[in-house]
Amino acid sequence: MHALQTERGETLIRTSNWRIILSTALAVYALDTATKIWAVKTLEGKSPQYIIGTFLRWEFARNPGAAFSSLTGATFLLTLISFAVLLFLSLRIKDVSVRAWGYPWGGLIGGITGNLTDRIFRDPGLFRGHVVDWIGLPHWALFNIADSAIVISVAVMVLLTWRGSTFRGSKS
Repeated sequence: MHALQTERGETLIRTSNWRIILSTALAVYALDTATKIWAVKTLEGKSPQYIIGTFLRWEFARNPGAAFSSLTGATFLLTLISFAVLLFLSLRIKDVSVRAWGYPWGGLIGGITGNLTDRIFRDPGLFRGHVVDWIGLPHWALFNIADSAIVISVAVMVLLTWRGSTFRGSKS
């Protein structure tokens, strides 16, 4: 195995991290896209559907802004910011050498791509689209799978950093 690593000039772990990141991103994106298609077909224009008492509900909304409907007049700016973050993450994929960072890195890429797809292609127009939100909890803004992946990924990244890990390896 060491000879193969020397021949390639990289570690085998780094190679597998590409697979982890890309497969996680693809899974998040596919699940987010499928559930948004379902939400548009099933929930749009209908009353909220309570799933677990009053704790969990499916409720349709189109959000032109960011979290908690902030920056509702800045959809184009949010699109540009999403592009910039996605570009940064994509350019740094090769630097992710710790397997534990691969999953949240992929989750973040998949989540950003899911919401970015809405901003680019959904009504009211190109690069001004509203994000489909459909999951509701008490006293919380509606959200979607992409939002969940972004929040969970960032939380895991914070935890990994707190434990002394960076995406390139442990701190000295």
